[in-house]
Amino acid sequence: MTKRYLIKNARLINGFDDHPHEAMDLLIVDSTFEAVDRNITPPEGTEIVDVSGRTVLPGLFDCHAHLGWDNIQDVGTQSVEDSVAYGAIKSTLNMRRFLEAGVTTIRDLGVHWIGVEARNAVIDGITMGPRILAAGPPITTTGGHCWWCGTEVDGADGIRHTIRVMAKRGVDLVKVIATQAASGSKYYPGSASTSNPAYSWKEMRTLIDEAHNLGRKVTCHATTPEGAHQVVKAGIDCIEHGTDFTEKTMERMLEQGTFVVPTMSVGWMKAHFGHLHGFTDEELQPVRKRYADPEYNSGVRKAAAAGVNIAVGTDQGSPGTPPEALVTEMFLHLHYRIAANPMTVIQRATAQAAILCGVDHLVGRIMPGMLADFIVVSQDPLDDIENLRFPDAVYQAGKQVASKGHLLAETTFYPKAAVVLAK
Repeated sequence: MTKRYLIKNARLINGFDDHPHEAMDLLIVDSTFEAVDRNITPPEGTEIVDVSGRTVLPGLFDCHAHLGWDNIQDVGTQSVEDSVAYGAIKSTLNMRRFLEAGVTTIRDLGVHWIGVEARNAVIDGITMGPRILAAGPPITTTGGHCWWCGTEVDGADGIRHTIRVMAKRGVDLVKVIATQAASGSKYYPGSASTSNPAYSWKEMRTLIDEAHNLGRKVTCHATTPEGAHQVVKAGIDCIEHGTDFTEKTMERMLEQGTFVVPTMSVGWMKAHFGHLHGFTDEELQPVRKRYADPEYNSGVRKAAAAGVNIAVGTDQGSPGTPPEALVTEMFLHLHYRIAANPMTVIQRATAQAAILCGVDHLVGRIMPGMLADFIVVSQDPLDDIENLRFPDAVYQAGKQVASKGHLLAETTFYPKAAVVLAK
């Protein structure tokens, strides 16, 4: 039976225009927007939802999530010591919290294969959750950063085989560790050599070419200028975290349409709340100093000013970085002048993020023919981005799934046919 309802008198932020639209109506038929205009006369039997005085905008994206981590404990310890079943339980809680926070689509960048299975569970209607684009386990060198949650592989032939196996198992994209980390956990104390690329040129080029041949985008952990230059030259689609980009690297990023997902909230949350998660003052002091610097992340700020594509992601799952951290990440885009205004950062968390995720034909914008993923907030996010926290209503594919930070009980379990998701 066809379900129709009309969202009436909305202040609309559609995800792509640089200004809001007043007194807009949104006619939704089953899972999609059928009409978006003023003074729509709906068919008989249409349910009317009057949102006068409130703002409607697309469902939000978190482009850097790790569903299998609990947002509290050391990530290496969890990855090694948790059973697969325990990690899956953590992912179920995280997925529900994402919906409650108004996040209807995420990129899961890997804790073993948990993200892939979580995606399948949502598609099959076994549990509620955001639309998931899953990378599977990150690819890393033997003993490299994220070995504890990823796939260790060396050499061009081994990499080519690994990419084919991951495509066979249904990953939506591929993540590679392009530079090592200076610190980590008891299972990865950190590398003394963080500036040089983790993989050789031949290895990286093979990885990206093979993934692209199989229709998968590639994103990478890259935190040094040398590593960023190598992966951009090799044709990477996205860089996680970011660094100081050289002029030559930025020129190529602009030519290729490369994205950057800065993930500032993971360090910001650690600086402010790390003591609640077992970090000592000695460990937190350099983090606090870095984030207290108003010129922090100048490299990403410079890239954004040059026109490089930016999307919003948090590194959810890391200690102190829960699903609700997305609005903090959006605030930090403004705080560190990576975004000039709230509308820009909203677009980076909606339409721009959808382009990065490869689902811009489905979601990220409010317009006829798109899936009806949207949120309703009582206060204007253009006045204060914090007004996006815990929306009054969260809709996914035309169905309300959450309200004011709470999942709706009647939608806890629903059949596969009730959800339209990109796979």
